[in-house]
Amino acid sequence: MNLQELINYFRKGGSYKDFCQEQSLDQTSEAIEVYMEQPLELNNNLAFFEIETTEGSLEFVKDGIRYYSLFGFPYFLNVLKEIRDHQELSDKDVAELLFDHVISKE
Repeated sequence: MNLQELINYFRKGGSYKDFCQEQSLDQTSEAIEVYMEQPLELNNNLAFFEIETTEGSLEFVKDGIRYYSLFGFPYFLNVLKEIRDHQELSDKDVAELLFDHVISKE
């Protein structure tokens, strides 16, 4: 799943609870974090980890794949809530804006 697909999932009405179940994530975790395969490119695959697994690391390696932390799920869900009234933005537009915002903070 890439960033555009993640955005589409939630904009189409997917719930956090269902997402956690589908991704085998512990919904009761202190935080679920969104990571992207490195090097950081808009369409790279995402991975989702409980903060207890990553210990909040910016970089995390699992199964030989290096990931970089983009943001926590509360931030992501808040962004989607904020843009709810901007239906003129496609999922791709939102993905590009969010990605650019996250990368520019580097």
